[in-house]
Amino acid sequence: MPDALSLAARIMADDVFRLNVVSQNLANANTAGYKKELVTSQPFVDYLRAGSAGGMRHLPVNVPTFATVVDFRQGPLTQTGNALDVALEGKGFFEVAGPGGPLYTRQGSLRIDAQGRLATASGLALAGLNGEIPISGTQPRIDARGRVFEGDNLVAQLKIVRFGDSARLVPLGGGLYRADGVTPGAVPLANDAFQVRQGFIESSNVATLPEMLRMIELVRRFESAQRVVQGYDGMLGAAIRALGEF
Repeated sequence: MPDALSLAARIMADDVFRLNVVSQNLANANTAGYKKELVTSQPFVDYLRAGSAGGMRHLPVNVPTFATVVDFRQGPLTQTGNALDVALEGKGFFEVAGPGGPLYTRQGSLRIDAQGRLATASGLALAGLNGEIPISGTQPRIDARGRVFEGDNLVAQLKIVRFGDSARLVPLGGGLYRADGVTPGAVPLANDAFQVRQGFIESSNVATLPEMLRMIELVRRFESAQRVVQGYDGMLGAAIRALGEF
């Protein structure tokens, strides 16, 4: 492939990758507990390895030069007044029982499921320090330390965990995350490192305006690269026609 076309194709492929990330962020701007994804550069050594594996002289167009990371910065807290809505102020995650093991979330829109357990809106049982959290009424009280009361009776304490700085949490959608195979296990978070706010939910940390501006910028750059391809193709076609006249 000619160098000019290779470069333009590389730019277009990278812009499509970035556009997909921006589109996902915008689509979840109103999803409670959603954490936006950021685009980061892929290590250049890994990128070259991907190209040399196929015996390519040029950098491979089909291998993205970027990767994504999750921005776990806290979103704004929105008051709902619902006793089954809780938000974490500070670091940490709620642990829930997933189909294949524990999962983690910041999304605190809870409900009481058919088995009388405190569960997420998607039906996953919320974990307490001693297992599932049974609720007999409809208006539990949850204090700032995550202790769950029914009347004056202490029922359970929410299991709120943290991960090390090197941890990698894989987004599964719906505000859920799974710890990957090399991530150290979740560790219960100290009480002074967070505050549970009952009657609040954490909103998405996506700022809509910057994401929209980024999308416009990417679309314009993609169109510019597309015009380069079209112009080069036109020049090449004209050259071929001119040679055919001799």
